[in-house]
Amino acid sequence: MATSKTTSPTQRRQMIAEAAYFRAEKRGFSGGDELRDWFEAESEVDRQLRKREIEHFVEQLDEGLVIVNAQLTSLKRKASKLATQARAEWQQDLETLVKLRSALKPRLDEIRVQGEHVGQDAWQRAEKIWNDITETARRLGQKVQH
Repeated sequence: MATSKTTSPTQRRQMIAEAAYFRAEKRGFSGGDELRDWFEAESEVDRQLRKREIEHFVEQLDEGLVIVNAQLTSLKRKASKLATQARAEWQQDLETLVKLRSALKPRLDEIRVQGEHVGQDAWQRAEKIWNDITETARRLGQKVQH
């Protein structure tokens, strides 16, 4: 399994070693299988790391959505003050941004519900939507500067 983006392979190995040690300690260091302790500890640590990674991803998207919502409100105000032709161009990007924002919410809910069991597909869809949001917001930001 891939390691967490914030946990090095060395840290992961240390976490597994400690978890395996505590498993052996819990049974009094007798009547066990060191290899089984290791594999069970590895599975436990990987679940914890995956859970942390997902929580961090969702937190980042939640924070990003707060920023996008504020930007969207500001951009809508600016668009309302533009000439008709320019406003029409802006309106299209603003509508795209609103649709993308709306599309991200169910993906985030899906990731939250599935937790550590979330599939790579759901994760990638959320990342794709987020990338589309940031690109659209960037494009709108450039229009503001021009």
